[in-house]
Amino acid sequence: MRWKIQFALFAIIQIVRSQDEEHAGSVTEVEMEVDSEIESGQFFSHLYKSNLQQLVKIKNDSMDPCDDFYAHACGNFDQTKEENPEDYLPPYLYNQQDRMNFFTAEVGNFETIPGRLISQLYAECRKRGERNFFTPTRSTSHWERMLEEIPFLARHKEVLSSWPFLKHQWERRSLNGQLNWIVLSAQLLAHGLPTLLHIYFAMDTIYVSPMEELRCPSIADFQSSLSDVMEGRHHQVPRIISHEMRVLCRRLRGELPLARSLSRNAKTTASRPGQEQLLLDENTMEFIQQYFAALNFSEERLEGARKFLLDVEKITHGWEVLKQTEPRIVYNYVAWQAKEQLRYPDCYKVSEEFERLVHAEYWQWHVLRPHLSREVALASFQLHTTLFQKLRRSKLSRRDWFGHLWPASMEKKELQVARILHNYAENYLNITELNENYGGLGFVKNSFYGNLLILRRAQLRHSFVSPYVDEEDVNQPAYFLRHFLHFVLLSLHRPTYHYYATHGLELWRESRLLLDTDGHYSAMDCLERQSLQHYDAKLAPIYRPLGSHEIGEIFQFYRSFQYSLRDYHFWLQGERFAFAENFVLDYFGLNPQRVLFYAVAQQLCNRQTEIFAAQLNRGYMNLPEFQEAFKCSPEKAMNPPSRCMINMCEKPLT
Repeated sequence: MRWKIQFALFAIIQIVRSQDEEHAGSVTEVEMEVDSEIESGQFFSHLYKSNLQQLVKIKNDSMDPCDDFYAHACGNFDQTKEENPEDYLPPYLYNQQDRMNFFTAEVGNFETIPGRLISQLYAECRKRGERNFFTPTRSTSHWERMLEEIPFLARHKEVLSSWPFLKHQWERRSLNGQLNWIVLSAQLLAHGLPTLLHIYFAMDTIYVSPMEELRCPSIADFQSSLSDVMEGRHHQVPRIISHEMRVLCRRLRGELPLARSLSRNAKTTASRPGQEQLLLDENTMEFIQQYFAALNFSEERLEGARKFLLDVEKITHGWEVLKQTEPRIVYNYVAWQAKEQLRYPDCYKVSEEFERLVHAEYWQWHVLRPHLSREVALASFQLHTTLFQKLRRSKLSRRDWFGHLWPASMEKKELQVARILHNYAENYLNITELNENYGGLGFVKNSFYGNLLILRRAQLRHSFVSPYVDEEDVNQPAYFLRHFLHFVLLSLHRPTYHYYATHGLELWRESRLLLDTDGHYSAMDCLERQSLQHYDAKLAPIYRPLGSHEIGEIFQFYRSFQYSLRDYHFWLQGERFAFAENFVLDYFGLNPQRVLFYAVAQQLCNRQTEIFAAQLNRGYMNLPEFQEAFKCSPEKAMNPPSRCMINMCEKPLT
């Protein structure tokens, strides 16, 4: 994802090829039509054009880049932001924000079965804020929506409308026979809402564990969370209810003693984890039976599955606490947990929670096809993954390899990026399997909470027949696929150079190639001497004295930027359509030698100016590549008579 810059050129290539009939001929013919081409957006993508326009607007050409490059590159930052507040994309825009923008723009166009479910769910989530036509002065509360839309709550809507319950209300209405906390908790858990116990799956494997990090707010926080359902009731009621739930919560966490000690049998567990046995009283037996009944698993599958009990002692303690607590209090606590977990303040969470389904939609290319073909995206990603691999660098940098997107030297198994992606997608994003699991779920129109639980239940059932995948493991398919798809989305939705500069530098900053103690101390000595020789508060403020931490940052910045620049030039040298890049940049008064300097500088605009200006200026002025690109005269501040060649302490990359 760090090499988004490659996409722009590939997009240019694709567009040029797709318009062969219209633009066939020599480069001269293209030049004759450049004005109309650029204005109509046909020659290069709108985002690419917008990015370059923004880059040019931010820099101030009345300031000499050789006097203070940071001030020159960021000279019009504030003015540009004020002129186009809606269109302006600030530096350091997070990847998640970029993906959210694309998702919200395209979710209505999803075409796969899982994709359409996500689309409906997202649309219904957004509608929650709309007022009911028949009650224009009052919006339906969160709890009221839950009662209307979740079937196993809707059955008790009349009673639950006056929840939470005090002791005399519970007894007067004989609610022990109507409301069962075991059934409610099991139903919620089967729909992906753990409240008292956590049971989850991998392929044919069942894990049972206590609730991790059980929430236990203060009494005031409990009261605040109940304010929407306590309206009109006596002011002492929320305090009583909150106190009861907090005591239960603290007992479940082991912070308060039990009313009576655990029985000897309940404390006894086998010494080896593999032989631990959970003592099932009638409550836990009913809970487990209700839970698996709600999931509709066959007896054969359940009996054949492996079972793992995690922390039996803690589970036993928790269920002993529940056994000693009034059913009314437990029911209140379970209902409160469900209400809190289903608040869903940001509808984009739909895409995060069901990311696998969103990625399956993207992999089918329905919403990406109008922007670029999968072949172009794979080729871009192929380059993105090669540029930081020593093997490819050593083999490909000596030959004209770009004309052969899959040259012989790439035919090794570990280098087959496209093949790996297809294999991973076939297994992890198998659309046939997902259609079978998520097809025919029976979504109800205008029922966000009910449909959300339906989809969570389907996801839980799917996990029982799917191998476990750690999505943060770099060797797992989900990790590689996610990075590919995010790379594609960011290529479409983020300014090319800003993304490239931010993440290209970040990659090298984290690289072990930059860890060089001798180089750090050499840089410290050199930069200190440079400050002593040239600092003048009025004539040369950019040479101000630096702290040791700042020198360390400049050292890292210098070397990481040089590696990013080397990779950028490495890629350009193999680009047969480099003329297109030069052609477009020329139109904006830029060139490939200068553009990356601006891109990186504009990541730092208006952000701790004193610190970042020193980091950037002192890093750039010592770069031979900067002097080559900007041709600063000897008397200029950005062209010191002696340079700190910080990178010379490192072995050449092979």
